[in-house]
Formats: sequence, structure tokens, C-alpha cells
Amino acid sequence: MIRRKHYIGLALVFLAFAASACQETEAVGEYDNWEARNDAFIDSIAKVASANADGKWKTILSFKLEEKDIDGNTTPWSNENYVYCHVEKSGEGACPLFTDTVLVNYRGRLIPTTNHPEGLIFDQSFKGELNSEVNIPFKTCPGAVVVGWSTVLQKMHVGDTWKVYIPAKLGYGTSSKGSIPAHSALLFDIDLLATYPVGLEVIQ
Repeated sequence: MIRRKHYIGLALVFLAFAASACQETEAVGEYDNWEARNDAFIDSIAKVASANADGKWKTILSFKLEEKDIDGNTTPWSNENYVYCHVEKSGEGACPLFTDTVLVNYRGRLIPTTNHPEGLIFDQSFKGELNSEVNIPFKTCPGAVVVGWSTVLQKMHVGDTWKVYIPAKLGYGTSSKGSIPAHSALLFDIDLLATYPVGLEVIQ
């Protein structure tokens, strides 16, 4: 009787361990080969942007590399040096300068995965559907964000709404940030509402 209870106890421990191991495997699987998957995703977006079938794609070289080009250095061609943007709506306002203050609505995601087919939302300035009459925009400047954002904001016009695809190199690179793993491409919906010259107080 004691031996039977002993075996039953061992069986229960084994089942608990197996269930735990299965859960850990699934959790790890979400980000297996993450760097390669993100690189492949950006490569696929680069091909779509290059084809530009609907005429609404923009391929923008990192502004830091543009600065190097001005100094006469040669920039090696690579998908990871560009930001890929799909224009959802075109505005006619001014483009922000590097030191300007901007007001934006945005939502940021990771690339699609099994558990998050639309991409895990890691940051956003609004919840649910965007309502410009209710939502309070995010205030920043192109010089205070990751290189991919800096690159895009300086090319957007006030009133623009873009879907933006930023390679890991122009995001957080080999570092992790909150719920963003290292080597993550960053996907954003960005709506540029306003831009103000440096020194001008912005009232939201």
C-alpha cells in the first residue's frame, strides 16, 4: 500500500514537471530564432517596398548614414540601413526638424507570431480605436527617439499617417527594452499631428 502511494506520488510529480516543461518550451518557442525571423521579415517588407505596387511605399535611408554620406563616406547597401514606410494618409504640413517638438499618435508592435498574429503591442499612445477628439497625443522630438523614428519623423509632413517598419539595427539593436526582445524589428502606426520649433511652448 505504501509502495503504491509512492508510485502514485512519483507519477504526479512527473506529470507536474512535464506540464511545466511544456509551458516553458512554448514560452521559449515564441522567440526561437528571433534574430533570423526578424531579419527575414524586414527583407520581405523591403521587397514589397521596392516593388511599390500601389505607389504608396517609401524607402528611407537612416538619417545618420545620410550625415556620413555628406562627409564623403560610402554607405554599404543593406536592408537594415533603411526604414520602410507605407503612406496611409498624406498631409500637407511642414516636416519636423531634428530639434523640433512633435505631437503624434502611435502604436508599436513586434513582428507577427503564433500567439500574436498581428504582432504584440509593446507601446501605444492610445487604447482601442484612435479618436483624435479624445486621445491625448504623445509629445517628443526627433532627436529623443530611436534612429528609425528620428529618420521617419524628419520625412513626414504634418497630417501624414504612415505604417512604419524599422529594422532592429535602427531600433534597440542587440539590447532588450521592456517587452521588446533583443534583435526586434519595430512596427509602428504613426500619425503626425503637429510640429513646433525649438523653444516654443506646446500646449496640448
